[in-house]
Amino acid sequence: MDKNYTNINDDLLAKYLLGEANMPECEQVEAWASSNPDHHKQLEDFRTILEKSKLQIDHSIDEHQALERLNIRLQREKKSINYPFVLRWVAVVAIIFSAGLFFYNNLVGNKLSVSSGLNTLTQLLPDGSTAILNKQSSISFIGGFFNKTRDVKLKGEAFFKVSADKSKPFIISINDVQVTVVGTAFNVKGDEKGTIVIVESGIVKVNNQKDSVRLTAGEKVEINQNQMHFTKGENQGKLYNYYYTNELVCDGTPLADLVAVLNEKFKSNIVIVDPSLKALPISTTFKNESLKEILNVIAETFKIKVEYGQNVIKLK
Repeated sequence: MDKNYTNINDDLLAKYLLGEANMPECEQVEAWASSNPDHHKQLEDFRTILEKSKLQIDHSIDEHQALERLNIRLQREKKSINYPFVLRWVAVVAIIFSAGLFFYNNLVGNKLSVSSGLNTLTQLLPDGSTAILNKQSSISFIGGFFNKTRDVKLKGEAFFKVSADKSKPFIISINDVQVTVVGTAFNVKGDEKGTIVIVESGIVKVNNQKDSVRLTAGEKVEINQNQMHFTKGENQGKLYNYYYTNELVCDGTPLADLVAVLNEKFKSNIVIVDPSLKALPISTTFKNESLKEILNVIAETFKIKVEYGQNVIKLK
């Protein structure tokens, strides 16, 4: 931008608009207007005001009188704006926008349905909770201001970190079981055999139409279809979170529990031939090892044989 045209005298601008400027003055104004889009707009705004005012060019009046007429017209234009009226409408629009956003967040925005497909999925829920879905799992969530609870329907397996809200219990429905929490971390798995709930922290209530049980950190319950009474037990290790940590944490874990997870993780068919081996406790952590490497550790730990057959692996 040419620095010579950054400012211009109001008297000169008025003379130009009223046709009273000489040639050098006209050139100065035009150069100023073309040097910056804002200058050009200012000039056009002055021109519009001048045309609306229907002032007639009178060569008997000097430039100071012309500027005075222009300033009077500008003051009239400013006074014509009803600022209280405009502010009222701005307030109304703000209220409507806020109300619309509130209803969206609590009706549309608080509904969610997702599926994990062939990979695990970490999903932030509308209430601030987090769900980590195992493969081939899905959840649907409904919450919001107008609901007394946060309702989740689960198929498959997921680990939940629930945002605390005592006024709105977080309720998961899976198979014929309901899992109710306020704010905690836990794993839920359901299939055709039944439902398993393992609590990492906090307190969880598990119930169906026949029975109910309260679980605390480190406890679990396994519920078979049509089971009449629930029996909670102690969870050994952290095998339940293998699908998102890629670790198998065993802490006095029965061999049978580890084998069950290995079959699921590696899509294998491992069979414990000798029933007395099922309860053997193992304490170790596997990180990214192959199935064969894990089985070698098991064989060395318990001094047992691993027999590889067609579509089956036998431990005996």
